[in-house]
Amino acid sequence: MKSIDTTKVQNTPLPSRRDVLKLSAMAMAVGGTAVFAADAQAKSASGAGRDGSRFDERIDEGWSFLKQGFPGGQAVDLDDTAWDKVDLPHTYNGRDGQTGAPYYRGPAWYRRDLSLPKAEAADLTKQFFLYFEGAGTTTEVYCNGRSAGGHIGLFAGFCVDITPFINRTGRNILAVRVDNAYNDTIAPLSGDFNIDGGLYRHVRLLILDALAISPLDDGAPGVYIKQVRVTPEKAHLEITVMLRNAAPDEKHATLRYTILDHAEKEVLRASASQKVPGGETTACGETMVLEHPHLWNGREDPYLYRVKVEVFDAGRRTDVLTQPLGVRFFHIDPDRGFFLNGKSYPLRGVCTHEDRPNIGRAVSDADYREDLQIIHEIGATCVRMAHYQHAQPSYDAADELGLVVWAEDGLVDSVAHNEEFDTHQLQQVRELIKQNFNHPSICFWSMFNELGNRGRHNPGYELVEKINAEAHRLDPTRLTTAADNLAPENPIGYITDIIAFNRYPGWYGGRMTEFPEILDNLRKVVDGNVPHRCVGMSEYGAGASIFQHETHVTQPNPGAYWHPEEYQALLHEHAWAAIKARPWLWGTFLWVMFDFASAFRHEGDHPGKNDKGLVTRDRKTRKDAFYFYKAQWTTKPFVYITDRRFKCRPDKHAVFKVYSTCQRVELWLNGRSLGEREGVDGVFVWPETELRPGQNRIRAVGRHAGVQVKDFCTIVHDPRAPHHATYR
Repeated sequence: MKSIDTTKVQNTPLPSRRDVLKLSAMAMAVGGTAVFAADAQAKSASGAGRDGSRFDERIDEGWSFLKQGFPGGQAVDLDDTAWDKVDLPHTYNGRDGQTGAPYYRGPAWYRRDLSLPKAEAADLTKQFFLYFEGAGTTTEVYCNGRSAGGHIGLFAGFCVDITPFINRTGRNILAVRVDNAYNDTIAPLSGDFNIDGGLYRHVRLLILDALAISPLDDGAPGVYIKQVRVTPEKAHLEITVMLRNAAPDEKHATLRYTILDHAEKEVLRASASQKVPGGETTACGETMVLEHPHLWNGREDPYLYRVKVEVFDAGRRTDVLTQPLGVRFFHIDPDRGFFLNGKSYPLRGVCTHEDRPNIGRAVSDADYREDLQIIHEIGATCVRMAHYQHAQPSYDAADELGLVVWAEDGLVDSVAHNEEFDTHQLQQVRELIKQNFNHPSICFWSMFNELGNRGRHNPGYELVEKINAEAHRLDPTRLTTAADNLAPENPIGYITDIIAFNRYPGWYGGRMTEFPEILDNLRKVVDGNVPHRCVGMSEYGAGASIFQHETHVTQPNPGAYWHPEEYQALLHEHAWAAIKARPWLWGTFLWVMFDFASAFRHEGDHPGKNDKGLVTRDRKTRKDAFYFYKAQWTTKPFVYITDRRFKCRPDKHAVFKVYSTCQRVELWLNGRSLGEREGVDGVFVWPETELRPGQNRIRAVGRHAGVQVKDFCTIVHDPRAPHHATYR
């Protein structure tokens, strides 16, 4: 069978520098985009962002907030002393969006004074910008009472130029109106997650020289690095810089490109000159060849270079920006799955949302990093960041931890039949790709999730064709995909390069034992329509409450309150057995890593929550199913006794189960050995064993290559205890 290989688009003749410049200026398709990556991390850690002439600083503290559509909220002389005082990130739906009741969707205002650095304010050539890393859903920005611009869309970053409105010698008032009300021109129109309003990511003040890398290209930093052709011997790179000249006269710029290794040692340098007309932005291009590159090799070796771009005007450095570079190549074989750098690299992972208790989407950088570290801990090789563009710290962490990323836009559930909706959706795709292009972890751009349930005719078909073409135009080096819940015959699933399916046997209908049949049928039907087309699984799973337990596991009603933890683990055992036996699945992503808020849900142990996570929403408890996958995907010795939260059991006899990476595990009950077992795919079972009345102490001891690991828990046997128990 024929494989899908990114080297097909990479192994084209390198264009001349003149062609690079021409193509960049015409379509911006040459470069995709870069990210704030290492620079942003350094600035967040220090609280300031001076690097040469570039000033980049967060202005998260000291905002006044009002949750209503207040007329004239932008006025300079407005008295906002009675407004709430908040720091960013902030959303006004952190609490009401998790109760299971309707949450506020409407306008709100944020205001604050802005103090300018004296040196920069005194330099009349300096240009001032506000960069919003995320705001929802429509945003209007005012500086000193005047409109400076805005943004439509919930998940992407955007930048506004406030230079014309700045008071360089006195007080400056920023006012931002946000509105997360339903809008039929903006995706997502609906979804199994909340549309949080507010300034829920950081806001930054950028101060740049008149000659600088432009921050105004769809919210991207303006440096675009494309891996044109990569082999273990050579990496051909094509770098495009959007150079902005805010001065009235033409500038003769010099650009210096430097590739630094992981130790900050220079490994390659190039320079070029460029004329930039006054008041214009010019695309500048450069090609570089990195000999014998140290490859970004997933979890095994997520090696990162950095590319530093410096801008000079008559010998004076006017700007500098550093971007991450992870050199890699990949392809997918319809029979053998995903290959990274020419070697088989099965993609087995999870989906994740941005969400935390009481703060909703307004999570911290540390929260983002913790989530990716937990995903790394379970042994996943990939992560689907659903159902929208995630914050930069998540992609940064994936780069550094070696997790392959499925990145997704916000087209979920349905489309609206108006021209503005299509325009805004094309914008979402453009922002997703251009703002995140340089992340080596990202290998897939997803065009939609569960777009309608309308049989063979899907009204979103034409729109998906448009955004898929736009994705290919911006980035021919990655593959497009989608998460499809329709029948595999539906033609909308054949637009993207590859496809994956959301299927929930054993939860939303059917039985967990049907996984093999369902997977094989998907491949058969898809291959019958488009031979050799690669098939993956984008969602599967079941809900689970760590407080709900039962002695005899039965399939629960997904919409009811009863979601016992034991059932989730059992379903995933069946799902994984089917997945493991089918290496042709190009990627599998279980739903979902963490419980998350979903206001319309009334099920499980708490309304307003989707509880399919392997980890609780507060990240404090890893459910049994988490350790099942850890036993499949990791090798470091550990043992874990399951059903440990089923504290009081009525049955005199108990079956014990352990998940472990060890070769052999011995179980002890009340100081008596129940014997040593060899597991089957990381699962160790001891048949019915008699419990004594009252407290019973259980100890598991695993042994692997001379290493011994242990786990302990205690359960109570009480004949009066219920067979279906809830513990808090």
